[in-house]
Amino acid sequence: MGFFSVTGIYHCFGVFYPEVMKEFDVKYAQVSLVSGLCTGAMSFGALSLLFVKWLGIRRLAMISSFLFSMSLLAASQSTSINSFVLFCGAISGFCGGSTLNVMFYSVTVYYSKHRAKAAGIATAGISVGVLVAAPALSALIDEYGWRGAMLITSGISLHACVGMATYRPVITKEIGNTSKTIVYKNSEVDDPRNKNCSARLKSIFDYTLFTRLSYILVYISSTTYWVARYGSTFLLVPFAMEYLGLGRPDGSILLAVYYGGELVGKLLSGLIADCEKINRPMFIGIASFLGTMATFGITFCGTFAWACIGAVLLGMTYAPYGGLYVLLHPEVFEYDKIPNALSYDGFISTMLTLPIIYLLGVLIDVTGDVRVAYYVCGFFMFICSGSLLGIYTLLRRRDPT
Repeated sequence: MGFFSVTGIYHCFGVFYPEVMKEFDVKYAQVSLVSGLCTGAMSFGALSLLFVKWLGIRRLAMISSFLFSMSLLAASQSTSINSFVLFCGAISGFCGGSTLNVMFYSVTVYYSKHRAKAAGIATAGISVGVLVAAPALSALIDEYGWRGAMLITSGISLHACVGMATYRPVITKEIGNTSKTIVYKNSEVDDPRNKNCSARLKSIFDYTLFTRLSYILVYISSTTYWVARYGSTFLLVPFAMEYLGLGRPDGSILLAVYYGGELVGKLLSGLIADCEKINRPMFIGIASFLGTMATFGITFCGTFAWACIGAVLLGMTYAPYGGLYVLLHPEVFEYDKIPNALSYDGFISTMLTLPIIYLLGVLIDVTGDVRVAYYVCGFFMFICSGSLLGIYTLLRRRDPT
């Protein structure tokens, strides 16, 4: 429910942009600033996971999802592009980043044996959310205008609080040489919140998470992937309208088709990655390389039908990393370091994505061609695939079996 009603809706913000551009008389660079600032704010939201041991997974998730909904409510009443950027960009990005990382963490700790399947099914909620929301929001905009549609969207996203209320406290304990996740009804048993101040600070600022090449490659792969993915999805509607000469409804359908392909890709990749003989970093790396080819390929689509095929392939090849992203951390990092690793990873990747997404909008304004931005996204996806293959090589050297 959380992935569906928060993250799924977040990825549909591009549907609002043409109407916002008309009302506030702004260009792509200013609208892309909304996406870039939202992504950048998500980096600070990701750091909230550092405090999950003290606030608890349930309270942190409910607070974040509630504030995300309220930020959309405020954005629907914006009177200028600056206030729209503030509420739809900065505040919603911070709250969305916090919610997203808590949900990723919950998938990591609640499942062990069938973690890949669980990750694929859970993150498929993003794809289902966009698959349903993109055409629905387009219809709502036609009926109520972009303000009314965003107001309704705020109410829908508030339902995430219901799902978050079902979360149970999680405590990770060391048993022998391994870590075991225990879900308690009473979260005060061996609770890390009982540590003194110096121990808390030491658990937050863990410099050892930057001391290995495999750790650095995880951060690089994450950053380059999210740049490519955010750029390619946010630009689908402008690509349909500016390059293919289609209307907003067709652009929304194209976005929904992309997430339909991503939905199928996440479910299939979850099933494949749970197979015993599959090496997950290698599998995700190969899929990311295919995503590079799909990103370049969509620029050759000159009709709506071919663009739909390109969007499906784009979604299916981007899906394995997006769906199995949380599985890289248990493969590379020690179990007790996963919350901090996810926080640092989310902060670094989204913070670096901020200026790049903005520059993509500037690049479109300068060249007048949306396809140029896709070339840049394809390049970043290529770096992502190379980083994943590097992780695979390092892990093989560490454990040849």
